[in-house]
Amino acid sequence: MIGNLAREFARLGRLLAAGNPLDLPAVERRHGTWHHADIEWLVPKVANITGDFAEIGVFRGAAFRKVAELASTQNKHAHAFDSFAGMDEPTAADGSAYPKGKFDIGGPAEFERLMHKAGVARESYTMWAGFVPACFNTVPPGLRFSFVILDVDHYQPTVDALQWLVPRINTGGILALDDYVAGGQSLASKAIGEFLAGDKLFRRIASFNQQLILRKIR
Repeated sequence: MIGNLAREFARLGRLLAAGNPLDLPAVERRHGTWHHADIEWLVPKVANITGDFAEIGVFRGAAFRKVAELASTQNKHAHAFDSFAGMDEPTAADGSAYPKGKFDIGGPAEFERLMHKAGVARESYTMWAGFVPACFNTVPPGLRFSFVILDVDHYQPTVDALQWLVPRINTGGILALDDYVAGGQSLASKAIGEFLAGDKLFRRIASFNQQLILRKIR
C-alpha cells in the first residue's frame, strides 16, 4: 500500500514538474503515435465548442478512427487531410529521415478501406487528398474546427498547416501537435517552435510524448 502511494505521488510530481494536469491519462505511450486514451481525454474539453474535428497527416488512420468516432458523439464531422501517397519532397530543414514517399498507403481508396474495416461510418468523415497546402485548396472557406491533430513531420507542411489552421480553430478549440521537441532545429519541431515564439492566441494545456496540446484562448 505504502509503495503504491509513493509511486502515485512520484507520478503526480512528474506531471506537475512537466506542467501537465493531474488528470492526464496514466498510459504507456509510443513516440510517433497518438494514444486513444489521450484523444478520449481531450475531446470532452471541446464538447461545448462549435466546429468539426480534423487530423492533418492521418497515415493509416490509427488515430483518425478514434477522432471520427468521438466527433460523432458530439454530432460533429471528421476531416482527414493527407496525400495518402506518403511524404512530399523534404527540404533542407528536414534532413533525410523522412524521404519522399515514406508512409505511402496506396491512395485514398486504401484509407477508405481501412476505415471501413475499423467500423468507421463513411458518412462520418471527409477525405481531403493532396500534399499540404494543396489539400486545403477546395475546403469551404466557412469550415471551422474545435479539435485538430497536426502530424505531418516535415518543416514546411507544418508551417503551412499552422498558418491555415489558426483562423479556422474556434475559440476554446484544441490544437494537438505531434513531433515537437523544445528547441529542435529541424522538421516539425522547428516549425512549431517558430509558431510558439510569435503566438498569442493559444495556451499550452499539456506536453508529453513529444506531443504538445494547445487551447485557443482568443
